[in-house]
Amino acid sequence: MLFLAKRIIKRVVVLFIAMLAIIKVNSIGMMFISMLISLWAYALTFGVVYGAGFLILLFIHELGHVIAARVVGIRAGLPIFIPFIGAAVSLNRLPINAKMAANIAIGGPALGTISAIVCFIWYFWTNSIILLVLSYTAAILNLLNLIPCEPFDGGKIMGAISPHLWTVGTFILFALFLYSQNEIVFIILAFSLFFLWRSSGIDTKDSYYALPKCERFKVFIWYVGLVGILSLLTLYIANLLY
Repeated sequence: MLFLAKRIIKRVVVLFIAMLAIIKVNSIGMMFISMLISLWAYALTFGVVYGAGFLILLFIHELGHVIAARVVGIRAGLPIFIPFIGAAVSLNRLPINAKMAANIAIGGPALGTISAIVCFIWYFWTNSIILLVLSYTAAILNLLNLIPCEPFDGGKIMGAISPHLWTVGTFILFALFLYSQNEIVFIILAFSLFFLWRSSGIDTKDSYYALPKCERFKVFIWYVGLVGILSLLTLYIANLLY
């Protein structure tokens, strides 16, 4: 079964890349094409209802980045979805400092946290188990994304708090790999280690990272608040499910 799933994933990813290479469409069309391919892949693996719900959660997370980017004056493209990897948005220019990058990064988990809470409240209203599972999924998805190392949102957020904490995030990711023995986690860990090696010579007094303490504290409050809410929600839902 695992072998079959891996074959399906490989074929989906190859199909996705091939379509992106040969089809020239606008950003809205590209987003919908990638969404349809991802929906097909998720529905085939997890079922139509959960697959569609998971795709909506990913869209909400990425929409948070788009909104946050536009708030700080950067135009962000519509999200492009890659099956079993996630989604990404492109920016028309890079952030000028770590605070701006952190603000954009916070947008995804912030809106994602709201989606988890909405699903949770909706569950109590309808008593639908799929909504409880989707709430749990949203909480886990956004909590993992807050691991303080690249390529996660947490890594960009931590750049505004203290780049030295990227090492802590990489250790967390390493522990997660030892626990899960997941190939995708291993690939992310390898990327994180490479980034950590490249950033070893970063000067935190550089203008990009040189932020007033009050600005660092604001980012820290946002980070701790999101991690706290998502952790409590994850634990509570886990007790309901298991």
